[in-house]
Amino acid sequence: MTIQPNFTALSADRQSLVGCYNRSSANAYASGKVPSKVDTQPISKVSCVAYVSPTGQYYVQHGNQRMDVANAATARFYAKNGVGINTMVTASLISLRA
Repeated sequence: MTIQPNFTALSADRQSLVGCYNRSSANAYASGKVPSKVDTQPISKVSCVAYVSPTGQYYVQHGNQRMDVANAATARFYAKNGVGINTMVTASLISLRA
């Protein structure tokens, strides 16, 4: 036994009928507020190495660019997955301003 949709909505572009299981979904389709997958550009990342200073501050470093991080888990994450270029540049600019 399959459950049948209770509501039918006309899509916002008025090209198709959509079967919905609740009224909120039907309203979202009709008003065009249904989320849709948007392909985004992949984030360029740089590889880095995680360190801990003698005072206990965790940081990651790429070349001569150092970025302080909150804790060991964050440092390990960046070491494993890399750091977004925008994140690294922003951290460098903030450290220059300080």
